[in-house]
Amino acid sequence: MKKSEELMLLLELNGFEITKFRLKKQLEYEKTGNIDLYKYKKFSDLVMCHYLFQEQKDHFHRNPLTYKVEWGEKVDSIDQFYFKHSELDAEMTLQEFVKLDAFNEVQKESILYDVLDGWVEEYREASLTQMEHLKDMIKMLPKKSKRYRKPSKIAFLLGVIMLLMLAFLFQNPASIEGFPIVGSFLFGGVNDLLIERDLYSFFGATVAVLTAFYVVFNNFFGRFIKDVRGEKNKHADRTFSKWEEDLEKTRLRQSGLLEDYVDQVIKNPKKTSFELVALIGPELLIAKFKNYVQMVQWKFDFMTKYYSLFMRILRIIFIVILLLNVAFYVYGMGLKGGWI
Repeated sequence: MKKSEELMLLLELNGFEITKFRLKKQLEYEKTGNIDLYKYKKFSDLVMCHYLFQEQKDHFHRNPLTYKVEWGEKVDSIDQFYFKHSELDAEMTLQEFVKLDAFNEVQKESILYDVLDGWVEEYREASLTQMEHLKDMIKMLPKKSKRYRKPSKIAFLLGVIMLLMLAFLFQNPASIEGFPIVGSFLFGGVNDLLIERDLYSFFGATVAVLTAFYVVFNNFFGRFIKDVRGEKNKHADRTFSKWEEDLEKTRLRQSGLLEDYVDQVIKNPKKTSFELVALIGPELLIAKFKNYVQMVQWKFDFMTKYYSLFMRILRIIFIVILLLNVAFYVYGMGLKGGWI
């Protein structure tokens, strides 16, 4: 058991709220294919269920609809899995059951439907709970916070203006020298200096690159914060509604495949094999949803952890490029005036 899990167990036992941590760990534990995790709401029960499951390496007594490629090449068909039924004296695999002579076709079909429906219902109940947990994780993100604001728009616009001025000086000086009042005073003859003096030209290029870096970094970090905060808006609700629709369609396709499988087995008992890869559409879809929510959660945790640092870096870079831009034009006027 990890130290963070031990700490959270102690906090839970002492009455502290650890819902967010529990949901994150549940999402992590579910990757093992443990379908019983959804039954527990206390973190202590969740941890016990997870670690007991980890010690169990028998894949053939699990729900086949939770199949994962990591289980190995030996696990590939649904007829390898064991089940129990009230009309049977002992547990057996689907392959062994179909070969029994004690039941006629109608009885076998009924028992097969009972077994498959049991697996489907168990997985359906677990997957619905998993989807609720994913929603809860998104809901726990703060919708708006005065603490996590986007970088200054004024600083961003000033950065863009400084970058455009430098770009015009290098590429089209005539257009910027025509500015009223300050055009000829600030920019007149600067392009000639850029051509004649390599050191001044290098200084200007360096200032332009640093200014461009600030503009890009400011824009990236602003969009990053916007994306993280936007996961709780109405768009997120529509996303989950679409996910639930897609999941239901995939479940229907899965049920259709299982019905066809029963018909096939009853008609030809020798062909009981059915690849599990064809049956795990819902599991793959839920795994995709989990990865997305984990990514959003990681973005939020990253933002909360490094927000102050990045904002401080942005402010320092802005001050530096502002001073460098001022120095660039002062240096240029000094060269033109002959006092440098």
